[in-house]
Amino acid sequence: MNLHQIDLNLLLLFDALYRCRSVSTAANEIYLSQSAFSHGLSRLRKRLADELFVRINNVMEPTPFAHELANHITPALAQLHNGLNNSLVFNPSTSDIELTFAATDYTQFSLLPKLIGHISKVAPNIRITVVPSEDKVPMAKLVSGELDYVLGFSHEIEKSSTIERQTWLQDSNCTISRKNHPQLKTGLTLDKFLTVSHVRVSPWGEKQGIVDQQLARQGLKRHVALQLPSVMAAPYTIENSDYLLTFPRLMAEHVAKIIDIDIYTPPIAIPDYQLNVYWHKINNNKASHQWLRHLISQL
Repeated sequence: MNLHQIDLNLLLLFDALYRCRSVSTAANEIYLSQSAFSHGLSRLRKRLADELFVRINNVMEPTPFAHELANHITPALAQLHNGLNNSLVFNPSTSDIELTFAATDYTQFSLLPKLIGHISKVAPNIRITVVPSEDKVPMAKLVSGELDYVLGFSHEIEKSSTIERQTWLQDSNCTISRKNHPQLKTGLTLDKFLTVSHVRVSPWGEKQGIVDQQLARQGLKRHVALQLPSVMAAPYTIENSDYLLTFPRLMAEHVAKIIDIDIYTPPIAIPDYQLNVYWHKINNNKASHQWLRHLISQL
């Protein structure tokens, strides 16, 4: 018999009666009247060509065929129940799921220390895997489930029909140089900004960053002597050179505790940036995703 030949709701009726051995009790459990339950049982008996349950001493005793049927139906219904509820209920203290992130070095630095510190306490069995971010938002990997989240940054609010985003940090950019830069004794002017060579951070090999775009709007251009994919490595190239680096102020303040640098306000207007977590909309209602996004917003 094919499944489409039977009303699958009748299997719930069968399971309830097999466990309860009472029509009235089983009917109450699945929110049916006794008459509706009896009508459904009659339909199931006719479809399966077996009595299924026989009343003996006021107890509905299963037939041998019903016992055999229950061996298959009971675990199947339990598996369906677990599958449905796993997407609705999430217990971080017992879960052992794996969450996979794609991230640049800077987005890892900005979020993961605090996030992992909290997860290690409240969800000790959860596994986090972080892979290099090969694209700003690798949509195909989010759709396929290969990635759960992408950590990224933006200077504008993106809109997408398939990708959701949540901002966890907004920060400004600054320009840094080595301490006592010989050309910046009186400060950083636009002329000096255009004269001195620069380091450009381009995580995905872009030939223009936000600084270049802002200069281009004024018909200006800077000289980029070094291009790197790593925000974390970039400031250390400044320590022993006369280059300038324009990058997140948060990172500059962190690095200033380790190496000797001067921090300047850029002589051109640069929009603030946002650090975002991206995910595919198909995971909007997944309980584990909702838990993690709420945790990020709390942190």
